[in-house]
Amino acid sequence: MPIDKEQSLLERLSFGASAAENEFRELSGYYLDTDQFQRALRGEVRLVVGRKGSGKTAIFAQVRDRTRQNTQNIVVDLRPDGYQLLKFKEMVLKYLGPGALEHTVTAFWEYLLLLEICHKLLQKDRTMHTRDRRLLEPYRHLASLYDSDEYVTEGDFSERLSGLLQHITDDYQAKYGDEFNRTLTQQEITELLYQHDVNKLREQIVDYLRLKNMLFLLFDNLNKGWPTHGLTATDVAILRALLEATRKLERQLQRREVRCFTLAFLRNDVYELLVSETPDRGKEGRVALDWSDPDLLREVIRRRLLYSDLPERPFNDLWQRICVSHIAGEESSQYLIDRSLMRPRALIDLANHCRGFAVNLGHPKMEPDDIRKGVQAFSSDLVKEIGYEIRDVLPAAENVLYAFIDEPQTLPARSVHALLERGGIPSTMTENIVSILLWYGVLGVRRTDGTVTYIYTVNYEMQILMGIIQKLESQGLVYVVNPAFVPGLQIHEDRPR
Repeated sequence: MPIDKEQSLLERLSFGASAAENEFRELSGYYLDTDQFQRALRGEVRLVVGRKGSGKTAIFAQVRDRTRQNTQNIVVDLRPDGYQLLKFKEMVLKYLGPGALEHTVTAFWEYLLLLEICHKLLQKDRTMHTRDRRLLEPYRHLASLYDSDEYVTEGDFSERLSGLLQHITDDYQAKYGDEFNRTLTQQEITELLYQHDVNKLREQIVDYLRLKNMLFLLFDNLNKGWPTHGLTATDVAILRALLEATRKLERQLQRREVRCFTLAFLRNDVYELLVSETPDRGKEGRVALDWSDPDLLREVIRRRLLYSDLPERPFNDLWQRICVSHIAGEESSQYLIDRSLMRPRALIDLANHCRGFAVNLGHPKMEPDDIRKGVQAFSSDLVKEIGYEIRDVLPAAENVLYAFIDEPQTLPARSVHALLERGGIPSTMTENIVSILLWYGVLGVRRTDGTVTYIYTVNYEMQILMGIIQKLESQGLVYVVNPAFVPGLQIHEDRPR
């Protein structure tokens, strides 16, 4: 039996994954160049901040790939394995006293960055230095210095990081035995960390970089180094030390007329903790990847449809070829966007769920039932994922979402507090938990005109949302569970008004 044209289209179309490593090579085909991306690419900021699923890793890949197009650029892209960062933290907590912690960790990062830059230069010019007379002698001097210790030359970044950590641990134990929480002097730090003449290494690297265009230092996956039982002051100190080490390196290079740019990618909650514990809060320029415009999310989907060989058309024309126009009285693309927490990755995952049900049932378009089933599957996954995100910030709230099972979607504030307490949350913590639920978009507040305001409705400004709540408290504050969580928590959905 022949397959009709529309069904064939739905089968071959792919919304793609969000930004998984194996699709980085394809991402440029449909990537949306936002202002945040352009600012990051131009080196105007040092931090890219966003919630999970907001597109941080996609920007990482695009900045890396586009800066590499100039062969005279040196791009050091570091994505440390979470296990190695945990091992690093354990070593710091075990051996270093509070007085030495930040200074020692900054020195560690600085040394590691020099080694990684050196490794990248030697790797990139392994063949080129034999063809370019300017590079020949500097390359040989750099290689000779770098190869003076064999542990830095093998494997990928995580393996080299692991080797360096093991070396430092072994040296510490050989020198100080089981003496923990020791405050190290500058000389002791130097002897413990550096296996090279670090000043000579820095000079050789700077001289070599002067033969290049510019240096880019890119850091992703840093969040994966933190445990699932909450962020600590040590986690923040390690991150702050990394940023200080990159800033110090930038200054050293710029004095020698070498351009250097750093870009680190962080979750919002991690950034907010960093700012709250940093005296000079305005030091780090940043862009936020929080999405609040539904039309931009539609453009993300449109570009992926074009990448699947659909013709260049406005979003609505393309969308109507693959999906019914309305579901439950709502425009279908808006229906999905309203259940995506305004996160590109979540919207892509949700669309893929709906498409999967349609293809499996042989539908030429995504029908209302396909969408309902897709939302149900997606919502169940989302409950788990957001629960993990909340747990990273506040361990006591790990299972807090399950307190809303089988409850109405709209709840008075007092009912929300009562639910949390019945779920095992102490009354002294309920206000903090509610704030976290608001921050993640799990809860919104119903305004006097009947509309619901979520964190993304106010452009992720928590102070504005709290100001709205304070004004509504005298009139009877009412919370609304985000429709993204309604199926997954078996919540009784509000009837349309």
